[in-house]
Amino acid sequence: MRNLSLAGLALMFSLAGEAAPEKMQAVEVGENGTLSVQTRPVPRPGVGEVLIRVRAAGVNPVDWKVAMRRLGMVPGTDVSGTIDTLGEGVTGWKAGDAVLGFARNSGSYAEYAVIPVTGLARKPKSMTFEQAAGVPIAAETAYRSLHEAGNIMRGQTVLIHGAAGGVGSSAVQIAKAAGAQVIGTASPNNHDFVRSLGADQVIDYKSQRFEDVLKGVDLVLNTADADTTRRSIGVVRAGGTLVSIVGPPDAGACAAAKIRCVRPNRDTGAPSAEMLAHVVDLADAGKFKVFVEATYSMEEAAKAWQKSREGHTRGKLIVVVSEGPTMKHQ
Repeated sequence: MRNLSLAGLALMFSLAGEAAPEKMQAVEVGENGTLSVQTRPVPRPGVGEVLIRVRAAGVNPVDWKVAMRRLGMVPGTDVSGTIDTLGEGVTGWKAGDAVLGFARNSGSYAEYAVIPVTGLARKPKSMTFEQAAGVPIAAETAYRSLHEAGNIMRGQTVLIHGAAGGVGSSAVQIAKAAGAQVIGTASPNNHDFVRSLGADQVIDYKSQRFEDVLKGVDLVLNTADADTTRRSIGVVRAGGTLVSIVGPPDAGACAAAKIRCVRPNRDTGAPSAEMLAHVVDLADAGKFKVFVEATYSMEEAAKAWQKSREGHTRGKLIVVVSEGPTMKHQ
C-alpha cells in the first residue's frame, strides 16, 4: 500500500463504512406526533448515496404534516453537514466535503443522515451550516417554480405571494437574479425585509387587495393559499403564467383568462442536484442568502414545530444538530 495516497486511504475507509459509529442521537416521532431524542442505529449509504455528519436541519411544514402518519420516523428533509461515508458508485465527492441536500429517506433531525447524490450540492462558501440547512426545499421549490414551471425571462414582471416565507423569500431573490421586476405580498412588519431581498414593490395584503392594484403581470408564484390562487388569475396578462405550490388552479378559469396555470413537478425535468447547484452559484455570487429567524436544539424540535404551525415565519427555522466552527471557507 506504499503507493496509495492519504486521500486514497480515506476514500477506501469511507467506502468501507468504517468512519461513522454504530449508534447516534436522533429526534423520533412518538404517539400523537410527540417528539423525543432517542438512540438509533446510524443509517448506511447505498448505491449512489452519501452519509453525512449533520450540522443543521431545516424545518418545513411538511415535517410535521407527515409525522402523524409515520410513528417512529426521524423527521426532516433539509440538511447540511460534512460527508462521512461514500456509498458504492459515488464519484466526484470525498469525505469531509461540506454539503447540503435532501435527506428524503433517513430524516435530517439526527446526527447522521443519508443523501442521494441526485439531491446533493456543495455548501455555499458564503453561508454558515445553519444558513445552508435552510436552502434545499425552499430554494429548490422556488427555482423549479420560476425557471422550470414558470419559464421566467429577463424584464418580466413577477408577483410573488408570501414573499417573506421560506419559498417566497427564496423566490424574490431568484426572480431578481433572473432580471425580473419583482413585486411581493407581505404583512407590514415584513416589508423592509422583502425589499432587502430585492423586491421592487411590496403590497400589504392585510390592507390592500392585490387584484385592485395590479394588472397585466407576466408571472405569478403563489405560496400562500388556495384563495390567493383563485384571485391571482385575474392579474395575469393573457398568455402569462400562474404557478401555484398550494393547490391546483381552476383549469376552466385559467382557460377562460387565456393564461397558463401550472404546478412545479419534481417527478419530471431537471434533478434536484442541478437546481441546488444553480442556487449555490447565486449564493456565492452574492445574489442569494438565507435569513434564519430562529434556531433550536434537537431537544427543542417540538418548539420549532409549534413556531412553524403558527405560520408567518420570516425566512427559515433551523434545528442545530452539532456545534462547530462556521466553516464558511468550505
